[in-house]
Amino acid sequence: MQGEAVELLSSYLKVDTSNPPGNESRAADFFVEILEREGIEYKTWEAAPGRASLKAVLPGTGDAGALLFLNHSDVVPADASRWSADPFGGEVRDGFIYGRGALDMKGQGIAELVAMLELKRSGVALKRDLVFLAVADEEAGQGARGMCYLMDNHPDEFQADVVINEGSFFISDFLPGGRPLLAIATAEKGLCSLKLTRKGVPGHASSPSPDNALEMLVEALSRLKAREPHPRVTRTVETMFAGLAKVVPELRPYLATRSDAVLLELLHRARLLDDPMIFPMLHDTISPTGMQSGGDINVIPELAVAQLDTRTLPGRTSAAMKRYIEDNLSDEKIELEYIQRTEPSESPADSEFFSAIGDVVSRDFENGLVVPTLLSGTSDSTVFREKGIPAYGIFPVLIEQDELKRIHGIDERVSVENINRAGKVYEELAVRLCT
Repeated sequence: MQGEAVELLSSYLKVDTSNPPGNESRAADFFVEILEREGIEYKTWEAAPGRASLKAVLPGTGDAGALLFLNHSDVVPADASRWSADPFGGEVRDGFIYGRGALDMKGQGIAELVAMLELKRSGVALKRDLVFLAVADEEAGQGARGMCYLMDNHPDEFQADVVINEGSFFISDFLPGGRPLLAIATAEKGLCSLKLTRKGVPGHASSPSPDNALEMLVEALSRLKAREPHPRVTRTVETMFAGLAKVVPELRPYLATRSDAVLLELLHRARLLDDPMIFPMLHDTISPTGMQSGGDINVIPELAVAQLDTRTLPGRTSAAMKRYIEDNLSDEKIELEYIQRTEPSESPADSEFFSAIGDVVSRDFENGLVVPTLLSGTSDSTVFREKGIPAYGIFPVLIEQDELKRIHGIDERVSVENINRAGKVYEELAVRLCT
């Protein structure tokens, strides 16, 4: 199994599914060859030419609803000139497998696949279907040609009792004494990306206009950034910090009060409030990501356009975030329109499924601390949570915080040890939940 996991991942990373344009049918073909060889039934759907998603099933007795191993087959683009390895070469070097998608999330897809293959070969009787689902268009399209398309057009094919998806990694250097932090994503933020348009009075640049569209838009964005949302403690994050407080001395007073104000003060004192892992879990974030205006240097522009990427915690809808931004721009001449929007979502951290996941990973990662966590980005888990199906994010690889920079970055990689262990963990989890 271990040698197979490395070989399969190396081969899969050579399949270029950069999105845009995607070409996820290449990934579907990759899996079809393996599934046919192993005698595992499968289906594929194409939302658009070249944009295929694949479902494979190990049938159970039907005594319980399906366990769904979810992954997306597209990846973000990579600039090969900045890498030390070919981003689509699948190179194995010094104990690591390099390639775009090694962590996000072709590595997880292969770990899920090898778990299914082992169960098929061993002939274990399952009480529920084990479903492997590799979907298109998660990175750039928010599932428009992937999970959203599938659920809108073939909803009966994707009913399940529980979904295992991306959403968290295990961190080796966050807790005192090198104790592993085994975070399981039970929630994620919503996405509200907006286009801002400001019209003004054009003219010659030698005669400054009191209604310069570009100038007015810049000033409005400055007002907005000066009034960014205050920190907020959601249910998932409260439970997470209650767990962390048991092992982090600086946070221990939180256990006596469970007060949001006390937690925020303790995080501030410990210089954790601005930690790049923690800050997004406590704040609705607003990030200007682009601006366009004008052309000729001596012409005051009539129009200025900006785009904002905002992420909302559970408890604030995309509509509420749009109203918040309108109010704090304080400029009635700025028009706002949605580019993309998804709502925040949560799954229970006190369920039998969360407990089972925690039990399995605790056995494989000695002395690890299991906590729920909030994904600061978005994933296809939201599509299932909207339908009342719990989804949990877990890629059981143990990495240092600095490795997280490689996701969507340069020299993305996963260790041979990690990919082997991840396949084993998923196999154990499937046995626990399906037998």
